[in-house]
Amino acid sequence: MSDAQRTTARPWYASDRQIEEYRQTLESDRTDLSMIKTLKIARSLLVNVGIIAIGSYGIAAGGDPTLIATLALAVLGGYNGLELSDYAALLQAYQEVQNDGN
Repeated sequence: MSDAQRTTARPWYASDRQIEEYRQTLESDRTDLSMIKTLKIARSLLVNVGIIAIGSYGIAAGGDPTLIATLALAVLGGYNGLELSDYAALLQAYQEVQNDGN
């Protein structure tokens, strides 16, 4: 679908490339959205718990709490920002597929 044909504006924080890939997945496989959302949430929880556990272990092992906490929070913020933009792209693609089906 070209930009001229699109009737809804895409959010600036969601990559057009990601949206198009999700559209292809949703259209070709007829993948259930709830399954994709569940897998994304499980992956996000696993990574967040892992980052927090590694940071906590580093502090407990005698590392500099200021440095480790700052780095852990920066990594958590960056990762969750990427996850949020990826999730926004998925929802935008789902909305576009639903609008095209009507």
